[in-house]
Amino acid sequence: MTLDLLKEAVLANRAKSGEAEIRHLQDAIYLCEDEGIGDDPLVVEARDFYLPRFTARNRFLESFRREDRQMIRACLEEVEGTPLEQFLHVEVRQAAVVLDYLEKVDALQRQNQRKNSQMVLSGKALSELRSYRKPPPLLLRIVKATLLLLGEIEDKTDDWKYCQKMCTPTGPNSLNRRLADFEPENVHVEIVARVREMLSKSRDGVAHPDIDIETVEKVGAGTALVFYVWAMTATKRSSEIQRTNREKRGFSYEDVIRPANRRRQRELMTSQSVTAIPSHRIY
Repeated sequence: MTLDLLKEAVLANRAKSGEAEIRHLQDAIYLCEDEGIGDDPLVVEARDFYLPRFTARNRFLESFRREDRQMIRACLEEVEGTPLEQFLHVEVRQAAVVLDYLEKVDALQRQNQRKNSQMVLSGKALSELRSYRKPPPLLLRIVKATLLLLGEIEDKTDDWKYCQKMCTPTGPNSLNRRLADFEPENVHVEIVARVREMLSKSRDGVAHPDIDIETVEKVGAGTALVFYVWAMTATKRSSEIQRTNREKRGFSYEDVIRPANRRRQRELMTSQSVTAIPSHRIY
């Protein structure tokens, strides 16, 4: 009976390693030891194999929730070169994405402080953007990320002509009007995660500093920087609002949010019942 409880605790942690699940596993291990079966192979495996791994995974998720770079780096150092590194390969890769994102946001803030100016999408800038027959790949990626935050799925923005149409400088549906009307709390967390991924990852799917301020500023006569600043700050604001709202509503942070793939984007943009704040984490 006690071993059955232990098995249930391990399975629960495989599905979701939160603090409650880890305590459940610890209690089951202690109970087995109190009953004199601490040397049972199942107990040994739970104590020496599963518990350290589930505990480390929970620390990673907690560091993501806090957006604490020091804590994230400490988690990476703890598992580097150990068997935990392979077991937590998803969290290790996600940590690189989160660190990259946080460093970019800080760089943008420093950039704005140095320039002491407000980014504005002028009619001239948008006209220059729309004049491209084939935009630089980096500019296209940044524009697509921005439009995704505004509700334009990647299936549509793959077509540059569609992007040009969405970047009109004037009128009730102009890009500036849509940016002004943007409400970060209404963006689904999976969309935010996908935008972060688009602005962070390189071809091999691992986060690298392949987008930096200096490079972006040189692309598209400086227009790319305007889009980049807006998209990065918008995802940051959306994350902060949704995190606060989830805390108020008693939601947990235990699950890692998967960036919305194209099928998921279609579902989210067409469904009227999808809420922006599910009970999951943003990363």
